[in-house]
Amino acid sequence: MRHLLATLAFIVASFTAAALPAGTVVLDDAVFGTDTVLRDTDNNVEFLRLDLTMGYGYSAMLGEFGAGGDFEGWSVATTAVMNALGASVGITHGSTDAGQIALAEWLRDWFCPVGTCVDLSSTHEYARGLVSDSTQLAGRADAFTIGRRFNVTPEQVDFRVSGYDFAGTSEQVWLMRSVAPIPLPASALLLVLGLGGLGLVRRRKTT
Repeated sequence: MRHLLATLAFIVASFTAAALPAGTVVLDDAVFGTDTVLRDTDNNVEFLRLDLTMGYGYSAMLGEFGAGGDFEGWSVATTAVMNALGASVGITHGSTDAGQIALAEWLRDWFCPVGTCVDLSSTHEYARGLVSDSTQLAGRADAFTIGRRFNVTPEQVDFRVSGYDFAGTSEQVWLMRSVAPIPLPASALLLVLGLGGLGLVRRRKTT
C-alpha cells in the first residue's frame, strides 16, 4: 500500500510540475508558435510573450486586434491584470525574498528571451511594456515592469507600473486574452477518484 501511494503521489506531481511558477503554465500558440503564451490559471488569462510586440507601440497596436490583424483576439493588458499575475505567481513589488526575486526573474526572462527586450540600467533589469491604462498616469505613457532591482541591499523584486516616459509609438506592449478554465484531464480525474476510493477503503479497515 505504501508503495502504491508513493507511485500515485509521483503521478500527481507530474501533473503539477508543468505549471511552474505556481498558478501559470506555458503554452504554444497556433499563430505565434512554441512557448509563446503564458496562462495565469488562477485568473484564466493568457499573456503573449512581450518580445513579439516589439516595434508596435500602443497606438499602432490598437489597429491589430480586429479580424485579420496581427494580434486578432488579444487586447492590451491593464495594470490590474498584471498585478493579478504577480499574485498568482507569488511576487510583490519590493520583496527581498530570494524566492520571489527568482520568480520575478523567471517571468522577466520568459517574457523577454535573452537578446530581445530586457532593459538593463545601472539599477534595474526588467521586461517592460505599455499597459492599456498607462496614459492615465499623469498624462504619460508609463509601463509595467517585471524584474529585479539590484542597486539596493538586499536586492528587491521590481514588479510595478514604472515611472518612465514613453512616446508610445514603438515600445513593447503587454497583451492578454481571457480564456476558459483548463479542464481537469480525464486521467487526472480518475486519479483523484482513485485516491478518494483508497481513502474510503483505509477508513473502513480502521473502523
